[in-house]
Amino acid sequence: MVEPARSLPRRVLERLAGVNVWLVVGAGFALGFTVNHFGGPWWLAFLCYLGGGLLPMLLSTVSSDEDGFEYEMTNRERAVYLLGMLRWAFTPWGIFTQVLQIAGQGVAYVRYRGNLPSTDRHTPETELRLPVEGEWTVVNGGVTPNTSHSWGIFSQRYAYDFLRTDGDGETHAGSGTELGDYYAYGEPVVAPADGTIVDVSDRRRDYPGVGTALVEWRTWDIAGNHVTIEHADGEYSFLAHLQAGSTAVSEGQEVAAGDTIGRCGNSGHSSEPHLHYQLQDTPGFWTASGLAPRFHSVDVERDDRKAEERAVYADREGGDGVYLWAGDRVRQRR
Repeated sequence: MVEPARSLPRRVLERLAGVNVWLVVGAGFALGFTVNHFGGPWWLAFLCYLGGGLLPMLLSTVSSDEDGFEYEMTNRERAVYLLGMLRWAFTPWGIFTQVLQIAGQGVAYVRYRGNLPSTDRHTPETELRLPVEGEWTVVNGGVTPNTSHSWGIFSQRYAYDFLRTDGDGETHAGSGTELGDYYAYGEPVVAPADGTIVDVSDRRRDYPGVGTALVEWRTWDIAGNHVTIEHADGEYSFLAHLQAGSTAVSEGQEVAAGDTIGRCGNSGHSSEPHLHYQLQDTPGFWTASGLAPRFHSVDVERDDRKAEERAVYADREGGDGVYLWAGDRVRQRR
């Protein structure tokens, strides 16, 4: 079956989506400064600045064949999402969060002198299992620039988003306007390896506006309720968007791989219930650099054609663990 050709605007967006997010931001602000410097109209400079902030948000909603995404947003959902992000971005706490993220990026970059962890260096020692039970779908994430969750955000470079889906690929029953409609909501989240709990957050509400493409605008904590687990030296699991009041652990507690630590929720910046997981080099979410996690004893259902030209994803049975990729359906072996 021949797929319809993509329109030129769509191809341009897909191409831009592969560009480092900070280059896009920098280009927008550089254009704005240039317009100001040469005495251009104020509204043109404003549009350049606004574009530098908005375009990365828009590009984050664009999927491509390389991403492996299975879930595409409509243009209406994209517009609603952008408006929702704008509503949050201009609040005092939204501005504070953006400053934290930019400053944290700088700390991580300086710590590694620009030589950030990759699949070839700073290989994690921790043997990880999936942070969930049963069958789930990876809807965002990978270990290459074009398949990454958020390559330009260093802490989330090797992060994954997990959802539960049915046989038709749907993430919810019914209309999808209630939290309880979503298959992932309230499902157990487990420790991916032995370790010590070093941080627990459990006070954020589950954002009720599901099915709208909006995200929580009242919080500075975009990760929502979360748990951080220390494994080997310099290796921490960060599990986010947990259900309000569901965390079953406390700081200082020892946990074993597979122990329940909370339940999947919709807190923080989450458009629908899902689990965000990342392995990082420090306990701090803002200043961490992501590490590329390999998952062990996992059954992976993946379209073989996707991995033909990407050797890093070719091995689904490796004794040293496997890298996951958006679109994978995964289940932990017993």
